[in-house]
Amino acid sequence: MGEAIVQRDERGRIVGLTVQAGGMSVLARASATTLLRAVAESLTDYLHVAVASSFADEIFLEIDRSDQHLDREIDAILATMGSGLRFVERDYPAELLIHDTAVGVEV
Repeated sequence: MGEAIVQRDERGRIVGLTVQAGGMSVLARASATTLLRAVAESLTDYLHVAVASSFADEIFLEIDRSDQHLDREIDAILATMGSGLRFVERDYPAELLIHDTAVGVEV
């Protein structure tokens, strides 16, 4: 089973995503990858936000959230990503599970 790990900062904003695609069918993996490519391209081309990404063996996005003036726009694009991943999870329930995790939170 594949796993998508949504990484959130201390404010609950999405700052990254990693997909461990082992066990996913070609179609499920292609669906998730295409969605993530569209998100990365929208963030970089439309908002000019720096995004580190890979869509080969290791699938990940890391989003630069340093410009707080773009929070609403970035959140809108990433909320769409979350909805899209939930559709993939729903359509392929035996192949993808989505988790959220906090990063950079000090206790």
